[in-house]
Amino acid sequence: MAVTFETKGTDSQTISPVRLVLSNVVSIWLAHWTIILPVLFVTRLLYKRYASPLRRYPGPWLASVSRLWKVLSTASTNTHLQHIELHRKYGRVVRIAPDEVSISSPEAARLVLSAGKHFYKTDFYGVFPPPENPDIFTEVREHVHAQKKKVANVPYSMAAMQQLSPFINDAVELLMTKLSTIAGGQAHDARGPEVDLGAWLHYFAFDVLGEVAFSRSFGFLEQGRDVENAIKTIDNSQRYNGIVGQVPELDYLLRRNPLWKFIPALDTKNALITRMALEELGRRKPFDKESEGRWRGGDGRQDLLASLIKGHLKDPEKFAEGDVFAVAHGAIFAGSDSTASTMQSFFWQVLHDRRIYEKLVSEIDTAVANGTIPPTGNVSWSEGQNLPYFQACLRESMRVRPAVGLNITRIVPPEGAELDGIFFPGGTKVAVNGWVTHRDKATFGEDADIYRPERWTEDEERSRRMDRYMVQFGGGAHVCIGRNLALLEINKVLPRLLRDFRFSLVHPDRQLNAHATFFVVQEGLDVFIEKRV
Repeated sequence: MAVTFETKGTDSQTISPVRLVLSNVVSIWLAHWTIILPVLFVTRLLYKRYASPLRRYPGPWLASVSRLWKVLSTASTNTHLQHIELHRKYGRVVRIAPDEVSISSPEAARLVLSAGKHFYKTDFYGVFPPPENPDIFTEVREHVHAQKKKVANVPYSMAAMQQLSPFINDAVELLMTKLSTIAGGQAHDARGPEVDLGAWLHYFAFDVLGEVAFSRSFGFLEQGRDVENAIKTIDNSQRYNGIVGQVPELDYLLRRNPLWKFIPALDTKNALITRMALEELGRRKPFDKESEGRWRGGDGRQDLLASLIKGHLKDPEKFAEGDVFAVAHGAIFAGSDSTASTMQSFFWQVLHDRRIYEKLVSEIDTAVANGTIPPTGNVSWSEGQNLPYFQACLRESMRVRPAVGLNITRIVPPEGAELDGIFFPGGTKVAVNGWVTHRDKATFGEDADIYRPERWTEDEERSRRMDRYMVQFGGGAHVCIGRNLALLEINKVLPRLLRDFRFSLVHPDRQLNAHATFFVVQEGLDVFIEKRV
């Protein structure tokens, strides 16, 4: 139907109803947009808060209407501590975004992270580099992840890692040499010279990664510094990943913006860690079955990269050259931070309580006396495993201060799922944070907030139960692929440090400076050091 108007001296004009309505809408908008826009905005916020199936769960008001709360929390670098406080205030389930909850139950967390339960990764992980080829950590397609991990699991197995143990020993020896030189230097205090032990532990972890993955040291220990600012670069990148990962769409305007390809300094292919990984691949080319990926200029060892290249040559369709690059990149990007953070936490916790430190040193001395560990030289994996109080201290450090500070988030499968007696609809994002779940009093004891290694030695059954709910390495099919390397080097170097040196905190009244980007990056582990043997 049309609307007809009669005009003097002209034919009648017909105006479409649609055009008439649109004209009126535009007129109203132009006249009242300053009122309409805020009303629409507030209506949208109220809808997100009250129309969502998650409306029943408490949490910060801002979190219920926007992901801005998560952005701000992550940007503060204290999100791990904020989540602890949230659960203390609101209970076991806290709404931390319009479509996301954080859970504190270790049992629910274990279910979410278990293999075969169909709780898949969120788009948060897609922000992590390299953007061209997702690695084991960033791959969200389950079948592709399984293909890649099948190849990468071989060189990361404990058996493969122990084959490379002699090269880890070389890094341990160099660390001991450097610390011995410092310990024998000029002291400004009766307790010995001062050293930033945390920094040296990080240098050690980076050089071990180089030896195991690429058959060469990166030179951090030799030079006693952050070579090419690689550690700082990774920290800055992780901070970006953590913040932008809360609103992943922003990544396409920022780091993944195609315009940056025309600006070399901003092109992701020229990023430091990408360049390091490409250089390592370049040393092995051309890939051929004769060399099996080994570095022709090296000592012939079957390192991580050689195993990856071998897997690629065996089935290039399922494990392409880009996958070799991605896993190598991931090894550099994440291979040292988590290990260094764990070792730093261990020393800070142990040295902060002299009773624990003296008890630990006593165990080491007894082990030397009865032949459990050698009086000089390196400590093996199996020898480190035979130090029960040391193992208790290490587990307790990973419990109280896990290396990952940001949430591990998964999506509830379409059919929904029951967690801790609560049903969550499909599509809900469920977040797990080890700093929260590891403080569950029903699982870890009424004193779960404090560092007490004895909880791991008091009852064997309880110890097994606690261990079952630890998530310091993630869980299920997505458990950290580098955990064997981390545990191997930690169990080799920490007992030796305790055997060969005596340590005490320079500032026992200060907290260790920690900020969570993705990993918990720590600074300020300044100690007095003395040689014991």
